[in-house]
Amino acid sequence: MRRWQLTPKIRLTSVQATLADDLELRGEGDAHLSLVMMCEGAGWFRLNRQAIQHYCADSFWLSCASGRCQGYDFFPRHHFYHLLIVDFSPELLSLVEECGLRVPGDEPKVFSAALTEPLKATMMAIQQGWNEASPLAALHLESLALNALWLALGQLQTQQEARPLPTASRLPSRERKRLIAARDVIRQQASEPLSIEEMARTAGLSLMAFKRGFRAMFGITPWNYVIECRLKLAQNLLEESALPLSDIALRCGFAHASHLTRFFQRQYGQPPGRYRSSCQQVRMAG
Repeated sequence: MRRWQLTPKIRLTSVQATLADDLELRGEGDAHLSLVMMCEGAGWFRLNRQAIQHYCADSFWLSCASGRCQGYDFFPRHHFYHLLIVDFSPELLSLVEECGLRVPGDEPKVFSAALTEPLKATMMAIQQGWNEASPLAALHLESLALNALWLALGQLQTQQEARPLPTASRLPSRERKRLIAARDVIRQQASEPLSIEEMARTAGLSLMAFKRGFRAMFGITPWNYVIECRLKLAQNLLEESALPLSDIALRCGFAHASHLTRFFQRQYGQPPGRYRSSCQQVRMAG
């Protein structure tokens, strides 16, 4: 994660990596205006004591509050993230209402929409120009950040009705801790037979609460996370061993090699055999 106080009125936070640890961001202030742009990733956020809302890929969020606000963002580890957060001066809050996005009272509001190609291109340009340390480069980045805000406001303004995001179910602190513990158990025991029902019972949650809470916390269903962990194990064995595909499938929790092939193709865009061959070619070239 990289942060830069670009100007007194604009701060940038960028993440382009697979997180080894959970990332938590906390902030507090009298008022705020923030734009979050995400190409890839997962997670959730909360403003004040409002209900939790979760992030998803290829989207942006415009968060604004005219009164005092506490913000909390949670990004779970073992996901690849490509996101940019731009915090603007609250002086620009008037632009939000001028665009027809009502922000009544002091409670924070969040608006969201799909990440369009022009907005994504602006996000990329900001991240690419990050390392240019000069007053002229800083001026260029400031103009790009303001352009991103302009694009986001324009997109929200043209929507039929720009309404605050619907809130997700509240997740108490104890429930979040149970879900994080369940996630860690899945990762450690992914190659073993796993039952979502049993994991829910172990976490002390109903099956429905476990599924909903897991998706809200980590942006993925419990079963898809099991598959994701098993595929990562298979990927490592394909890179580092000469085991037959059938043995790799069994070691990683798949009943048959055909099951592994189907999921691997869907996740990585190529069958396991081709992936292994490409890894061998890279090693020989090196």
